[in-house]
Amino acid sequence: MKTMHMLMMPMVLTGGLSTAALADDGSLSPSELESLLNDADAYGFTHYDEIAIDDGSRLEIEGWRDDGWQLDIDMLIEDGSLVHEKRHKDTIPDWSLTSDELHQALGNAQNAGMKRFSELDVDERGHVDIEGYDAQNSEIDIRLEHNDLTVTGVEHD
Repeated sequence: MKTMHMLMMPMVLTGGLSTAALADDGSLSPSELESLLNDADAYGFTHYDEIAIDDGSRLEIEGWRDDGWQLDIDMLIEDGSLVHEKRHKDTIPDWSLTSDELHQALGNAQNAGMKRFSELDVDERGHVDIEGYDAQNSEIDIRLEHNDLTVTGVEHD
């Protein structure tokens, strides 16, 4: 019986470590991201330009409210609670993504092979870059054109 316990111990430890590794790999499933973006929308975000996972436990979101306040917040991935906020009055740029455009861009990235999300960046030239992981847990970078959010490039690292 002792031998059996000794053999089972590595399996138990390995299972626990792999679960912890997946939970802390710096990425989110589509449903986890959707839940956090719903919290951001409820907080007042109407336009987005950057979303990134910070330290594996926080989601950093930069964007704007409809009233022109630029927001930079950190929320806990665990429960969506706000842990940091910075804001200043600014003009909403034409190149930022509305909430609907953001959801469409993320859906297009999923259709292009992204299974887990890690980062989104919109630039002034109208490019949307989304980074994450594919079904084989390999890094995937997806570029979309801002005008119609079509995928213009997929790169596997």
